[in-house]
Amino acid sequence: LTEIIVDEVLKGADGTNIKCGVVGEIGCSWPLTPSEHRVLQATAHAQSQLGLFVFFLASRRSQNACPHTIRCLTPVTVLTVFYMFCRTIFDKKKLLEFAKLGCYLEYDLFGTEFLHYQFHPDIDMPNDNERIARIRMLIDEGYEDRILMAHDVHTKNRLMKYGGHGYSHIFKNIVPKMLIRGISQDKIDKILLANPKRWLTFK
Repeated sequence: LTEIIVDEVLKGADGTNIKCGVVGEIGCSWPLTPSEHRVLQATAHAQSQLGLFVFFLASRRSQNACPHTIRCLTPVTVLTVFYMFCRTIFDKKKLLEFAKLGCYLEYDLFGTEFLHYQFHPDIDMPNDNERIARIRMLIDEGYEDRILMAHDVHTKNRLMKYGGHGYSHIFKNIVPKMLIRGISQDKIDKILLANPKRWLTFK
């Protein structure tokens, strides 16, 4: 598995010369299965060889899923992005404990707001205002170097042409609200420019 991942980055994927720039998504269920543990180990070893970032989609079934997943990575690395965790970790204390592990925290469901979350009806999906508040809290706690933002536009109905929020939602609607909520422009630039640049650069 490690060799497959390394080859797809250095040589090309699926017999082509198209090289992957990141590894992922590495989707994990809860609790982790033996095969998922093997994939995590292979991913970590490939990452240690390549020096590029990996992004993970941890299970939405438990607030312990994200920290447990990163602790399973050997060798441990901070070149890791967890996304969609905003619909997984709701407790502030647990979120800060997770942030201390050193990975990147990606809030990537901006523009996604609905009452019924079909994949886990027990979850109250946060709205954009709540996401901004959590980002402000993480900034206040000193984690602005580890925050990323996106909006997971992956279906036609999310495009502006079909009545959705579109790819401009963060710039048109979220950034002005962040400024109103006391997040400075230099912090916003770090989250939207510097952090992604660092994340997408590897040796």
